[in-house]
Amino acid sequence: MNNLILHCKEIYKSYLIDEKKSSRLEVLKGIDFQVYEEEIVTIVGASGSGKSTLLHILGGLDNPTSGKVFWHDKDISSFNDETIAKRRTENIGFIFQFHHLLPEFSAIENVVIPLMIAGMNLIDARKKAVELLNKVGMAHREEHKPTELSGGEQQRVAVARALANKPKLVLADEPTGNLDSANGEQLHELLLALNNTEKQSFVIVTHNDRFAKQSDRNFMMTDGKLLQI
Repeated sequence: MNNLILHCKEIYKSYLIDEKKSSRLEVLKGIDFQVYEEEIVTIVGASGSGKSTLLHILGGLDNPTSGKVFWHDKDISSFNDETIAKRRTENIGFIFQFHHLLPEFSAIENVVIPLMIAGMNLIDARKKAVELLNKVGMAHREEHKPTELSGGEQQRVAVARALANKPKLVLADEPTGNLDSANGEQLHELLLALNNTEKQSFVIVTHNDRFAKQSDRNFMMTDGKLLQI
């Protein structure tokens, strides 16, 4: 087994739904989970089962009610906001169902921005962005703005952006959920290919059972628990 790059222990997440009665909605109920280098892990489950909540907690975008998340054996609850943002930029990429590209910027500019935030100069950042867009088959559309791209093309740019800083781990939340079946299949094939060539790990929330079966490990979220299937 390859090296462990992320794990969590006893993750619980609940939300207060009635302050007067102190009643809470329990979303995650004691989840233990590990991610290793160079693997694809998929998570399936019904809508509202807590898949996205878990992904956000793993990526440091949300905090658990209790439990610990470790990036390379570092407990991220010990990080201040500045440190966790820096470590996240260096180690984790995100792909969302809705690509969240900046509409006023071109495809290449959307990929350049995270590179420059990480400290790269503009010339090198543009060169790197071209390489990334080429990998996802979008170099020929680099100067187009998101409104000039199809849904599948926008999501490919989002993938390039997620890969910009060579993260060890990419977290993808229903990345094909807003695409038609043909574009969804193309994106799945792209993620499999990138895992093979770039040696990055992916944790992917998906409703696509066929894609889930192609992953290294597949889990189901049910009743606040994560079960390997």
